[in-house]
Amino acid sequence: MRRLTRVLAAVLLIGGCGISPTEVQDHGRPPVISYSPTWVTVYLIRDGRLEPVKIPVISDSAKHVVDTLFRAGKQPPEPGLTSMLNDFTHYDTKTTRYSDATLQRNDPDDSLGYRLNVIITGEGKIPRAGLAQITCTIRQNKQESIWSVEITRLFPGTPESMGEHTCFEFRDLAAKGVRLPP
Repeated sequence: MRRLTRVLAAVLLIGGCGISPTEVQDHGRPPVISYSPTWVTVYLIRDGRLEPVKIPVISDSAKHVVDTLFRAGKQPPEPGLTSMLNDFTHYDTKTTRYSDATLQRNDPDDSLGYRLNVIITGEGKIPRAGLAQITCTIRQNKQESIWSVEITRLFPGTPESMGEHTCFEFRDLAAKGVRLPP
């Protein structure tokens, strides 16, 4: 019996698991998620005027568009471009719906637009050209859904509303040949 057990163990040891070994096989490149950036238009300042610049962004969500505007101002893509927002930081972005008392709440046929609330931090007051940069950048990239942009400085100090704006009110700041969104 012992001899039979030893022979059986030797056969199993020599035979392995019954799967014959093979060489490494190449089946091509590994699967990779490719990234293709979305391009948005941000408004920077050249000689005191709004100038559109195309910048790649992760997504065209309002938050990413505003983040891209603030980042582009600190590292302009072209010489001569600057930003009135460099002393400020984008803190948060919230979308609120315009309401109409005559319409039923959450009515799917409600065609009213949205207001984008951009909340920033930083000392002092944003110059008019800075308000125009934020407003026109949002309106350029979210034209159909965002009707106006409300800008609020949260801190330091007392929170302060910088008002609700449309890009139309800043048309006098457009660079020559530049047509601003509504």
